[in-house]
Amino acid sequence: MTTQRTTKITKHRRRALIALPLTAVALAAAAAPAGAAGVETLPCVQYSAGEASMPITGTGFSPNGLVTLSTTTPSNPNPAPLTASPLNVAGAFSKAAMPPLLEDPNVNQQSFNLIATDTTDPAAPVQAAPVGFQVVRWGMTISPQPKRPTQVVTYTARGFTPGKPVYVHFRFRGQTRRTVRLGVASGPCGIVSRRMRAMPTTPWVGRWSTYTNQSRHSTGLPAWVRSIPIYR
Repeated sequence: MTTQRTTKITKHRRRALIALPLTAVALAAAAAPAGAAGVETLPCVQYSAGEASMPITGTGFSPNGLVTLSTTTPSNPNPAPLTASPLNVAGAFSKAAMPPLLEDPNVNQQSFNLIATDTTDPAAPVQAAPVGFQVVRWGMTISPQPKRPTQVVTYTARGFTPGKPVYVHFRFRGQTRRTVRLGVASGPCGIVSRRMRAMPTTPWVGRWSTYTNQSRHSTGLPAWVRSIPIYR
């Protein structure tokens, strides 16, 4: 039993992208003095190549200047350019940027620091206190890759709305044969895991699909769709 194809339903995912944990915002260091430059973003951002899904705001910079944004990681302290934004008359900005790339294609979650630097006056650049955030790869994974339908594996869903349950719908020949509740997505990155049989229903031979979403019904969107063939 192997996984051969992974597809996404993207139209509705884009609509829901910014809705992912908007309730919590990563703030600049509380110890910064009044009037100091500060930058904010989400505590967890969904990785989505080519989509500007990372909202960033900042205040306390030079009026009508320019701020450059970069990121670092625990393993690489050298700033990597992210984007830039003009500042308004109040020295503030609001920008939607593409999230930084995950360093390893096999990694589904990574920590970053956001750095905002105002170089309007090159002799006296202004830099906000670094802000930590995470990037998560939206979807569902199975570990280890099962070799038989009865093998016990771990299903992990990431990037879903925290505080709401996540479901996996096992579909065969156009019908849902079993729906399993993984649990409630938690943390800023909306993650939940459950150990269970790779195929927790009668494993008929053929091509199955799993629809992972936050609805009791397989038609609920956004959904992560994965194809699972079962051979004799």
